[in-house]
Amino acid sequence: MKKIKEIFYFIIVFVFFSACTLKADVTAFRSQSVKNTPVPTPTTVPTMTPTPTPTPAPVTATILAAGDVIMHEPVVKSGKNNTVEYNYNYIFDRIKPFVEEADLSIIDFEGACMETDTNYTGYPLFNAPPAIITAFAYAGFDMVNTANNHCLDRGLNGLFETRDIIKRNNLQVIGTFEDASEPRYTIRDLNGIKVGFLSYTYGCNMNENRLTEEERNIHLSLIDRDKIKNEIESLSSLVDVVVVLMHWGVEYRVEPTAEQTELADMIFSAGADIILGSHPHVIERSEIRETDGKIKYIIYSMGNFLSNQIDDNNPETKLSELTQENVMVKIKLEKDLMSGQTRIVSVKHIPAWVHRYSENNVYKYSIIPIPSLENEIFNQVDEKLAEKLKSSYIRTMEKMQDFR
Repeated sequence: MKKIKEIFYFIIVFVFFSACTLKADVTAFRSQSVKNTPVPTPTTVPTMTPTPTPTPAPVTATILAAGDVIMHEPVVKSGKNNTVEYNYNYIFDRIKPFVEEADLSIIDFEGACMETDTNYTGYPLFNAPPAIITAFAYAGFDMVNTANNHCLDRGLNGLFETRDIIKRNNLQVIGTFEDASEPRYTIRDLNGIKVGFLSYTYGCNMNENRLTEEERNIHLSLIDRDKIKNEIESLSSLVDVVVVLMHWGVEYRVEPTAEQTELADMIFSAGADIILGSHPHVIERSEIRETDGKIKYIIYSMGNFLSNQIDDNNPETKLSELTQENVMVKIKLEKDLMSGQTRIVSVKHIPAWVHRYSENNVYKYSIIPIPSLENEIFNQVDEKLAEKLKSSYIRTMEKMQDFR
């Protein structure tokens, strides 16, 4: 029994000392591990500076508008090369650079233009060779306005064929329509600026009465205040700028009528930005208006861009130097891509003159631009014509309101 106690005592002592030794070894190991582990050096993380988003530059576009082209019989004959061929390109040579420079150029054509009816006539029922439309394309025009009092001079067939010839020359038609499905407006994207166009005429020399009410509503664009208001409001939500072309007013009157000014007020109130007027055969004034901080523009009449209404020194006629002069309007638009707002930033008026001269006993015509009194054109014409151009420029610019 004594021997068993001794053995037991020995085991207890052995376990005690073994535990102490193990603890010391573990402690030493831990100390050595901590002592030999390198302390990591903190790494500096560079601060990334975000690249600023560049502010997009505004986009701009220019629109040029010209007045009425009226193919009186002498004008028709002026382009005849032989018994069947016509060419009117030469008439537009001088104004071609101004037209081509714009992003969109518009011209007003009065009358019919047909291939199937070669009985080409002037006043009062106009029908011209298709070569005049080819000349528009040559000059650089993009859009032809056909809403005027002579669009039915050859009936609906003439209206349809005229439209077809215009489109075959890669020009857009505005103001008359093929069918009910065709939109009453035209929208053009000019360098990212959406511009909507509408066009109206006071009538069609009573030829509209030969149509049914349904045909008038489908194919024509007659002035009706409620209709105009509704169409402008509908178009405004689709575009940045609304342009309205108006064939209105009283012939040979140099000032707009009260009806024109009242109608213009309504058109602007409905949401239009630009009004381009035609029909009176003479120039009527332009105006810059400011509505709710926004610049708007109107010209009541741009005059005869091409016609044979030449001053004949006959006091019994209404023809004078006023019916030989016209004005091209160049409007610059700018759109802020950040705000989405578009505004008129400049309006420039370029007076022009319909010059008639004789060549081999045939009248010929040239539309002469007069951009300034210092222009080189005054050195290229004779003294008599230079004086007429100077007087016309001064007379025209007294009615115009440029904007920059």
